[in-house]
Amino acid sequence: MSALWSLIAAPAGAVAATLIGVFAGSVVSRRAQDRHWVRDQVAATCARVLRESSGVLIDLSDMEASRPDAVPQGVVLPTAIDWRPWNEALSMVNLVADKDIAEAAHSLDEQIWRLHTIVKRGLGPEENWLVLRSRVVAAQNHFITVAREQLSLAGQPLERFSGRPDPDDPIWTA
Repeated sequence: MSALWSLIAAPAGAVAATLIGVFAGSVVSRRAQDRHWVRDQVAATCARVLRESSGVLIDLSDMEASRPDAVPQGVVLPTAIDWRPWNEALSMVNLVADKDIAEAAHSLDEQIWRLHTIVKRGLGPEENWLVLRSRVVAAQNHFITVAREQLSLAGQPLERFSGRPDPDDPIWTA
C-alpha cells in the first residue's frame, strides 16, 4: 500500500521515468531470455545430430558386417535402417541453427549418404571400412568444431575428438 501511495504522491515526471525504466528493463530481460532459449535449442539440436549420426554409423557398420557371403559385391541390398530419427535431427538443425551449423550438418549428411550407398552394394576388395568410416567421422568432427564456435564459451577448437586409435594403429591388426 505504501508503494502505491508513493506513486500517487510522486510528481508525474518521476512516475513516467519509473514506468519507462520498468518497461525498458522488461524488454532487455525478455531479449536475454529469448537468446538463452534459442541457444539451448541449438545446443540440444546439435547434440541430437551427433547422437543420431552415431546411431546411423553403427547401423551401417552392422549392415556391412552382416552382409551375407552368398550376395556378391555390387548387388545392392535393401537397407533396414530407420532414417526417421536422422531426418528429424536434420530438420531441427534447419529450423533452429545458424547457416554455418546447418551447412556442417548437411556435409555430414552427404558423407552418410555416400557411405550408405557403398554399404548397400557391398565393399569392394580395395575398400577399407575404417577409411570409409573416417569420412563420416571427419564430417562429425567438423560439425562439432562449427557448433563449438557458436556454443562454447571458450570457443577453442579441440585437438582430438575421441580416444579411438587411428585407422593405421597396430591395434586394428592385432
